[in-house]
Amino acid sequence: MAISFPALEEKRAELKRIFDEAGDDFDLSRVTVKNHHTATEKAQYIKKLNSEIDDLKRVAEAAEIGGYGHESGDGARPASRGNTGGHSLKGAETLRKDQSFVQWGRDNGHGNRDHEGLSFDRLIRGMATGKWRDADAERKALSEGTLSAGGYLVPTPLAGNVIDLARNQMRVAQAGATFVPMTAQTLKIARLTGEGSPGWRNENSAITAADMTFDSVTFQARSLNRLVTMSVELFEDSDPSASNVIANSFAQQIALEMDRVALRGTGTAPEPRGVANTAGVTTTGHGANGSAISNYDFHLDAVGAVRNANFEPGAHIQAPRTNTSLSKLKEATTNAYLQPPAGMLPMLPTRQVPVNLTVGSSSDCSEIYTGDWSQLAIGIRTEFRIEFLRERYADNGQVAFLAWLRGDVQLLQPSAFVVDVGVRS
Repeated sequence: MAISFPALEEKRAELKRIFDEAGDDFDLSRVTVKNHHTATEKAQYIKKLNSEIDDLKRVAEAAEIGGYGHESGDGARPASRGNTGGHSLKGAETLRKDQSFVQWGRDNGHGNRDHEGLSFDRLIRGMATGKWRDADAERKALSEGTLSAGGYLVPTPLAGNVIDLARNQMRVAQAGATFVPMTAQTLKIARLTGEGSPGWRNENSAITAADMTFDSVTFQARSLNRLVTMSVELFEDSDPSASNVIANSFAQQIALEMDRVALRGTGTAPEPRGVANTAGVTTTGHGANGSAISNYDFHLDAVGAVRNANFEPGAHIQAPRTNTSLSKLKEATTNAYLQPPAGMLPMLPTRQVPVNLTVGSSSDCSEIYTGDWSQLAIGIRTEFRIEFLRERYADNGQVAFLAWLRGDVQLLQPSAFVVDVGVRS
């Protein structure tokens, strides 16, 4: 038997009234709220109203299933609805490549449980067209994320989903980079700088201290902006049920730029510093004017250098041209294609490694990056902002979105990386 909750029904009715007054373009100037006159005040009221509705919904759900906390017996909260599966990320400061921002946000209480089923594409389509068919939940989430300075804060689960889509396409992530969820503008994590060494001792003799030493790495959230334009017809004609088309487009652009800056970022503000420009990274040259690849020695020597520094390399990252050149190597007598040596690391191609660098008199040079990629840390803020530019491209029949993502790149151990320069094929 369903249980009636008048307070919940009243607040839902109030929220519906606000949505109706705001209209499809969600214009808060048309909304009347007692003692709340500015757009900022109204947005805060809507956010508070949504929070109260969520609290009452949890009470209602608990009553429907027979009371509070019947699994734990604590009498304080509704029983959990199923296992999230896998190892909990609660309290985790870093994420491996097989761990997601979505799960991290869920396990650490970031975001609203009701936001987990939202679609980024439906959210963007609603913002662009003002049509919210089959997107009531996205419309509600948008009202919660209205910012006083303009734009909207993308709900945490949706932001996490886009970030995870981007990570899946990033070569540095595929190689094993560590990701650091940032919940503030700056974040420090500890870094081991000296391990000390154990020592043998005689009976009754003093123990020699050999302490491990640490310092810290500081991440500072830097802004990565992206302007995306799309035709109005694309939104109007596309299938609303098609999932992740827009999200994948956003993610791909984020992935390309994060790969570039992680490898080759200059470190000149506001750009983070990448592997190639970090002090302590081993740089290996191949002649005054560079050299073409004729075998796998460049790669094998780089692996040896990383291991000599007491790290275990996980992959090479290089230009697609280098992969092609290696695939075309042939045995001199039979003209058969050469097989890579046993134990070769994965070779991950990306166009973010250029092939037009100048070394000496050669202007067709490239680079090969080898390392223990877990020592490359990418900090990413767990939320990002979107501003819809309605009028700017109207003459062209287009709509545009300006997206802000914030992050940073740090090398935890620069000696874990080798960069081969002057690679001419």
